Amino acid sequence: MVSTGVSADATVATSADRLRDTYIWVMADHDALLTRSFELAVEARANGDHPFGALLAVNGEIVAEAVNRVNTGPDVTAHAETELVRILERDGKLGQLPDGIVYASCEPCPMCVGAMFWAGARRVVYGLSAERLIEVATAPGAVPIGFTITAGDIGRTASPLLEFDGPQREDEAAEAHAGFWY
Repeated sequence: MVSTGVSADATVATSADRLRDTYIWVMADHDALLTRSFELAVEARANGDHPFGALLAVNGEIVAEAVNRVNTGPDVTAHAETELVRILERDGKLGQLPDGIVYASCEPCPMCVGAMFWAGARRVVYGLSAERLIEVATAPGAVPIGFTITAGDIGRTASPLLEFDGPQREDEAAEAHAGFWY
């Protein structure tokens, strides 16, 4: 047997360190991308639109970004996620959608889930849950408006599956909505 001068324990430790370092880098990258979706929501609000943002990242690199444009554009379906799909299609990048992760500031509505699914998305990470959005967007004493079905419920019934990971950092995601709805 040839000796490498490195014990098996040292090799395992080195592999574990590399795995840990990779995990930390991926998580930092993940947090930065989710933060960017929150920033896009703030930008949408500053533009006079509803506070929602979305982006596509492939291997940690942002491919495209979008903001909600329901007030400033001519289309009431111009949610951040549908706008993202339109931008990817316009720019010839729609084929990257299955290989990436969509980061959305809020849990996508059923319309956006359908648009992303048919365009090829297979994984979405989001901040604010639809349930919490309804809470922050409903004035005291008003009738809540929104869907009770979740994006995850829809994604689990799709073939192939459309995975949803959220809510994440929900309090931070809700900040863009403070004082906006009423």
